[in-house]
Amino acid sequence: MGEQVAQGGSDIPQDVRDRVAREIAAAGLTPAQVKTLADGGKVTDIPQGTMDFLQQFYTAAGKDGFLALSEQYSENGRTEAASALSNGLAVVSNYNVGSAAGDVGGQSHIPESLRGLFEGPVTSTGNLTKGAHDAPQQSMVVNNGHDLARFTQAFALADPAVQQGSELSENLLSRAGEIASATNDKSLLIGDSFDHNVLGRDGVDTLLQDMIGVGGRDHVAVHNILSGEGMPTGYNRDDVVMPLLQRDWAEGGEQNVAGMFDWIADDARPSDPSDPGEVFRSQQAGESAFGLAQILAAKDAELLDIPGMKGQAIGEVNPEITQALGTSLAPYIGNMVGVPESFTGTNAFSGESGHAHLRLEEVPRIFSVIDSNADAAGYFNAQALGVSAQLEQAWAVDGQTHQNPHYQYGGWAGNLQGVVDKGFDLEFADRLGDETSQNAAGFESKGVAYDTIRTVISKGVEFIPVAGPLISSGIDLADPTFKSAVMGSIPDSTLQANTDFADNALLANQYYQIALGLQAANGGALEPYEGLDLFRDGENGPLLSYNEIGAENPYQRIPLLQSGLVGYMTDSGITGLGNFIDALNAGRDQVKDLRYGQ
Repeated sequence: MGEQVAQGGSDIPQDVRDRVAREIAAAGLTPAQVKTLADGGKVTDIPQGTMDFLQQFYTAAGKDGFLALSEQYSENGRTEAASALSNGLAVVSNYNVGSAAGDVGGQSHIPESLRGLFEGPVTSTGNLTKGAHDAPQQSMVVNNGHDLARFTQAFALADPAVQQGSELSENLLSRAGEIASATNDKSLLIGDSFDHNVLGRDGVDTLLQDMIGVGGRDHVAVHNILSGEGMPTGYNRDDVVMPLLQRDWAEGGEQNVAGMFDWIADDARPSDPSDPGEVFRSQQAGESAFGLAQILAAKDAELLDIPGMKGQAIGEVNPEITQALGTSLAPYIGNMVGVPESFTGTNAFSGESGHAHLRLEEVPRIFSVIDSNADAAGYFNAQALGVSAQLEQAWAVDGQTHQNPHYQYGGWAGNLQGVVDKGFDLEFADRLGDETSQNAAGFESKGVAYDTIRTVISKGVEFIPVAGPLISSGIDLADPTFKSAVMGSIPDSTLQANTDFADNALLANQYYQIALGLQAANGGALEPYEGLDLFRDGENGPLLSYNEIGAENPYQRIPLLQSGLVGYMTDSGITGLGNFIDALNAGRDQVKDLRYGQ
């Protein structure tokens, strides 16, 4: 049957098309098998006869037969048949699908003519003639570009759920990175006037957009591209991913690159930790996010100053991608400074081996890349400060003892405050070195940055739950009081003229964060205490928001708040408060004192 398809060429007989449609559909995966793939399992019960039929059919049909048949199905409105045709190819190219006899899909089951689309040199030299009387000019030709475009359109008709784990998805993404790397220089002439099947620059942009869109919907493939798991010897993820992040995309391409990552945050935490499928997807997301974080940390200079882009940063050139990076990495902000997964609810943010960790000096570099776009930075830094606030409150409610005072909570919280500040410093420092880039996408100054973060919080950003002990106490992260407390921890440029007061205000806010945790654990209000009467909402009610407390005469009220909170916590038997604050300040100073670029 595959031979008949190959021989039919541009006009495959109707009876052959009908028979293939029936038999390919009958060989499709069952819903249970599709779910097994989604849950990270291996399908091992495909009848050997089915595996033999699929491999023999696609091998015999070859690249030309497969493409011709898919196009003829589509031209005749037979989208289900075209989809089944691509689904079958996804099955035999999937190393997680096999028969009970041990015959496993993958690269060896893909017809050699199709594999050839992704092998060999990416480009060759052409001659581009602009007009009838112009001399040919040397140009660049993307090899197999026309057939790659046809294949991508055909494979796009596969069911994304069946596609998960197909080596063809990995091939699409890897080749897209190679093509992007070869064509990112806009001064290059692309195309060849002597071959209508050779793509020009616009055609290459469309091809890349489609390849990433189709390959990027396969989360297993994206995970492997980012983590390196299962990739061939010599694979370098930077060679694939960096050209995609650095390209000045035409409309549509940027959204598809961003779409490669938009599932990571959704899968970061298993909604049901007892469900193996949920845990698998969480681990897959964590390993993918870790790979992304490593790229940003190692390649920050090349993302803050994209080669050939006159000093422009990724946040200027590709704002949607930058925002997607921030959203994808936000659930792992705590993990970046060492907060354990038992607090964050995430999994595997330590690479495939489970032993790799980010160094503290790498974390501000990640923030600096995201800080190159104000929208991305506003959300990302608000989350970081929210995690810091949760950790401060968790210390008060987690049953610390003399044997285990949990001062590390303060260290983590301080690290995060320092990372936020250091990230801005690094991004601003890079921009000052760029004579041609003003980065209109970033912040004008650190003061504007912090004001924007306040605005993001005040407009209702949803904080990601992090600190396990805090959540179990019933704290509401959407409560205006919590958000006000987070905003109160943001340095206020209007107070910097009075350094002593600014330091006291920060200390008062740290006490206030801790008190909010105690308040939540105590049913929503602190015990009666005369020194706090001025700062409550009604008699013995909950604390007013930090903004309300400091709105009138802060130079008088903030020191009173600080004194009242210290007295209350001392009377309540809270011990080690000073040591905790010391740990927090030390954590912040640890980041501030890091040296870069030496």
